[in-house]
Amino acid sequence: MKKDLLQVGVIGAVHARNISRTPGAAVAAVMDVDEARAGAVASDCGATVYSDAAELIVDPAVDAVLIASPDAFHAEQAIACIEAGKPVLCEKPMATTVADGERVLRAELAAGYRLAQVGFMRVYDRTHADLYDLLAQGEIGRALSFCGEHINPWRAGATIDRAIVNSLIHDIHSARWLMGAEISQVFVQWVPSEPDRPRSARYAIAHLAFADGAIGTLAWNGDSGYGYEILVKITGETGTAQTVGHVSPVLRQGHTVSQDVTPNWPQRFAQAYIDEVQIWVDAIRAGEPTGPSAWDGYMSLVVADACIRSVESGLPARAIGIDRPRLYSPR
Repeated sequence: MKKDLLQVGVIGAVHARNISRTPGAAVAAVMDVDEARAGAVASDCGATVYSDAAELIVDPAVDAVLIASPDAFHAEQAIACIEAGKPVLCEKPMATTVADGERVLRAELAAGYRLAQVGFMRVYDRTHADLYDLLAQGEIGRALSFCGEHINPWRAGATIDRAIVNSLIHDIHSARWLMGAEISQVFVQWVPSEPDRPRSARYAIAHLAFADGAIGTLAWNGDSGYGYEILVKITGETGTAQTVGHVSPVLRQGHTVSQDVTPNWPQRFAQAYIDEVQIWVDAIRAGEPTGPSAWDGYMSLVVADACIRSVESGLPARAIGIDRPRLYSPR
């Protein structure tokens, strides 16, 4: 099976390298408006270079597409893949607006079967998957609250809008997935990073209400000063459960206790990205789509949109989307 990359920046290069090492797949083509950058990645994979996404998508040598382009291009490129009948793994967010997210959803509904997967790779992270399994087994009873922390070392020029749509959207999906319920209402508060830029963001908290009565919070830190962490804690009726904060060993030495913190997201989720691509390829070959769906991409955008409306109004905002189509009903 052949795959291709759209845009080969940081995450595109990561995906290209992973696909080239994935059994059952090969990188057939890469695309970037910066042809020199695309050529550098293509030379490592033996791939054809494109400067136009539309041409790459319809290339008969390309069986499936992985979209890692800038966010603004995701919806159009995902729709083009669906209309071409090609499976597509689209990096998050699936679109930048709810309206465009619904367009992707409608395109897939018109096709009549699942072709799109969204890159919410935490589903493939072992610590998150273990937590999901524990909850599914009823180890702590019904989940009552979700507490997530998304801690970055530094995000230059972050705005509250971008923090929500490009970064917190991962946590929005994690909350929906782990809690097994849709988010019905949000209320966002944040601390600007620059006083003269009120939409700039250094720290933000989104308060959540779930459709089943549970509650939660998502905390986003744009400049921790020490490293990168993703933490989740869930409180249930009979106990609590949380992910492991670090995978590094604890060192006790010279009257101190220390532990290394992962410096960035490519290192923290390196194995998750590898597993995501392998499972996606296996699902395509088996003809049985798995993983975060276009519905997950759409509903995460619905919640993100509610977060932005809360930012603008200073009040809680409802997260209301279309009814869940049968195509995306749990099996």
